[in-house]
Amino acid sequence: MTEPAGPRTPVPTPPRVPAPPRTEAGPSPEQDRALQDVLDRLDGLDALGVHDHVEVYAAVDRALRERLAGAES
Repeated sequence: MTEPAGPRTPVPTPPRVPAPPRTEAGPSPEQDRALQDVLDRLDGLDALGVHDHVEVYAAVDRALRERLAGAES
């Protein structure tokens, strides 16, 4: 016999780490905003099905890699 499904307990999300101070050689405000928009998608994971998490994580990974590639040049 299976137990009836009850309300789900939300999984806590890790706290946000503040960004380091900007330097003159840092990214533009548009790049910061674009990256923040992608990172903000992580806040909505609780509302998505688990199968949709992969797409969000891939977008975050892609944005972080692009940001790091730009920082190296």
